Amino acid sequence: MDALDAWFANKRWPVADFQRAAWTAYARGESGLLHAPTGTGKTLAAWGGPLRAATGPDEPLRVLWITPMRALAADTAEQLQAIATDVGSGWTV
Repeated sequence: MDALDAWFANKRWPVADFQRAAWTAYARGESGLLHAPTGTGKTLAAWGGPLRAATGPDEPLRVLWITPMRALAADTAEQLQAIATDVGSGWTV
């Protein structure tokens, strides 16, 4: 079990199929769009791929996260930082 799967397990949250598919696609170097209702885990789907790469033996990674609203940006940054810290990525958001 990797750090991200352990994080989900610790929260007692199931990993959705589309989240795992997004992580796998990222690992293969694919790109795409996520479209799902609010509250279904899109942020975790998009963040999981880069986060898994950061906890591996690869070189440091940078992620550019673009959001259309300042209030959403602040909330998203807090959530991304908390997860990055919890899985031990060493990232600063």
